[in-house]
Amino acid sequence: MIRNMIRAAALDPEFYDRAESTTSMTRQALVVVVVANALAAVGSWIGFENTAGGDLWSGARRWMGLGDFPIPDGGGIFFVVGLGVLFAVLGWIVWAVTTSFVGGRIFKGTTDVGEMLRVLGFAQAPRVIGVIPYLGPVAAVWVLVASVVAIREGLDFSTGRAIGTAIGGWLVWILLQQAVTLLIAAIF
Repeated sequence: MIRNMIRAAALDPEFYDRAESTTSMTRQALVVVVVANALAAVGSWIGFENTAGGDLWSGARRWMGLGDFPIPDGGGIFFVVGLGVLFAVLGWIVWAVTTSFVGGRIFKGTTDVGEMLRVLGFAQAPRVIGVIPYLGPVAAVWVLVASVVAIREGLDFSTGRAIGTAIGGWLVWILLQQAVTLLIAAIF
């Protein structure tokens, strides 16, 4: 699995072609999503706890009228990692479904949800560098580039269409993520 993560992070089109067509790699893609996002959540927590990040984040949320970030007292790193992994898995599924729909229907690519789950799951591999505090943004950009390669190979079309498909799927995910964030903020 580590070798596959390295190939995915290296943006290897041959690897993404193999992942697209190998149904037995779906479980491995799920493990990549869970492990990579758990490590990134740990790095975010370390950076958040050791800087003024908490004050900045809470200040930005208050400015937007959302209140403080809803982390229960005593929840700590386990709460953040668990929530991060849960949202990552849900986001992976939502993005695979929307990418399959947008890429197949609008951009006329050929794929199914299983293929998109596999290639987009492995595209999360670069997120492991997020375990190092402050490298989260670098990991996010790397994952975005890997996702475009994954979408291009998974849908069997041009890079331009892959970028359009990524933007469409990403917008749906951002809207859902914001809705969930507002819901959690309202509950807590």
